[in-house]
Amino acid sequence: MSTFDLVSIVIAIILLIITGMSLSKKEKKFAVTKQQFLAKYSFNEKGTIYRELHKHGFSLLDRASEDYEISNVVSKIKSDEEIYIFDFVYTSKYSDKSNASAPSVIRAVFILLRQKTLFDFEVLPEGLWEKTKQLFGAKDINFEKYPEFSKKYVLRGEDSDLVRNRFPNALIKELESKKGICVEGREGCILTYNENEGQFSDYEKLYKNALAFNRSLR
Repeated sequence: MSTFDLVSIVIAIILLIITGMSLSKKEKKFAVTKQQFLAKYSFNEKGTIYRELHKHGFSLLDRASEDYEISNVVSKIKSDEEIYIFDFVYTSKYSDKSNASAPSVIRAVFILLRQKTLFDFEVLPEGLWEKTKQLFGAKDINFEKYPEFSKKYVLRGEDSDLVRNRFPNALIKELESKKGICVEGREGCILTYNENEGQFSDYEKLYKNALAFNRSLR
């Protein structure tokens, strides 16, 4: 083994140790933050929403190659709605199957509405994949009045005219200042998450965003 190879191995080991220490500190800090959030907003570490998510056909679920796991569910039950925050653990259908890579994680908020009826829609970041889909006929509802929103996001629904007429200006303005946000609405529920944030996504930030989106849709 050459001196260069030995030095490279030593550097790699040092980097692994530093990375492991950094993640450990982040995990400990995150655990404290989670418990503070649960106490502050009266959430409970329980709940199950697998069936609810599955029956609505959310685009989030389409990211998984096969099975996925719903874990770390916390919930808050109110008179007019149920709010769940959970981790969606999955292996991407676009990942390299020849390598055994760790699963991806997206933290999401699901709101089950009891006294409000919505319309079906999806707001997704307009990345390369979405732009490619549009070349093959996928729809995207744009607003001349809000060019920044239309540039950053794809908006679609089964009834394009209905979505265009009913999609609230307040929600457009909320989303214009944010990046990576996904919002999926169905008749009786809302699902939102940030596709750029993983298992260390901030609970309070996600929760406050979800509440703001929910208010905008009233």
